[in-house]
Amino acid sequence: MSRNGRFFLLLVMSCIVLLLGFSCWAVKHNRRTADSSFQLENMVLCDEVDEKMRPLHTGTQFMSGIRQLCLCFDYSLASKRSDIRIKWYYGDHLVYSEVLLLSPGKGSKVFCLLREDGSPLPVGAYDVRVCYEGTVYSSLNFEISSLVKVP
Repeated sequence: MSRNGRFFLLLVMSCIVLLLGFSCWAVKHNRRTADSSFQLENMVLCDEVDEKMRPLHTGTQFMSGIRQLCLCFDYSLASKRSDIRIKWYYGDHLVYSEVLLLSPGKGSKVFCLLREDGSPLPVGAYDVRVCYEGTVYSSLNFEISSLVKVP
């Protein structure tokens, strides 16, 4: 076999090995993301829910004196059971964290922030974060203030 023939054969074999390696990586990567497919929709904050757990009085600005705030959302989880963590922050300080195990399928959830003694939540800036598989999936900033801002 001539030198050009060996070079061509080596080049073709290298391309085949690279394509096989890339194909294996792509299949493995797609399987991992399909196993962990989680979707979050209609995420809102409200100060009250109705008898069917639907949010009432939604927004990101709430008046002082409020005793609870609720995070409402719809979710979809494709395959395996998994957990999410809801983290409530007042300024930069974590004030409450809760873990919930989700079953595959679609559903709606409501999480409420309130003080144990029932007193009003402090005035200031807040943040609520939904964490999935250890990373922040979504977050909402909101404020409790003594003045209502007109949009």
